Amino acid sequence: MNTPSRLIPALVGGSIIGVLSTIPVLALGNCFCCMWILVGGAFSAVLYKRSLPDQSLMTAGDGAVQGLIAGIFGALFGTLLGYILMVFTDYRPEQEFLKMFIENSEDVPSEFEDMIDEIKNYEVLSMTSAVLKLIGSLIIDTLFGILGGLLGVGFSKTKKKQAMQHFDEPSF
Repeated sequence: MNTPSRLIPALVGGSIIGVLSTIPVLALGNCFCCMWILVGGAFSAVLYKRSLPDQSLMTAGDGAVQGLIAGIFGALFGTLLGYILMVFTDYRPEQEFLKMFIENSEDVPSEFEDMIDEIKNYEVLSMTSAVLKLIGSLIIDTLFGILGGLLGVGFSKTKKKQAMQHFDEPSF
């Protein structure tokens, strides 16, 4: 039996994760239990289920694998898109964090402020933050992508059960 490719559904799910998790206002959706990551993992699993032959069953393991792959792609896309946005818009979240830290701290030594001013000017900080974002995203996106893939399996089974119940009802 030929199994369909997992790549295309995972790329679509990963794109959902990466784009919606990176666009500044939309990224707030991830504050609600990593919503966009769950959606991308579930969407990947549902797309994979649709590509299976009608008699094939999708297991929880299949959904988890789809969510895992979508999470990996989402982390890669999100990091790349975030870095591109950072370069073209000159938005540097780490600099905003340091600025906020200094403004809200009362006892910041002047040496620390001087060190932060020096760090702000280096591009190394941007690359370091991109690498750290990638590592963090790989961990978070894969874990929640797996959960999303499992939810996608649950969604696809529910629809199939409802469709089967509809056909099993006697008509008078």
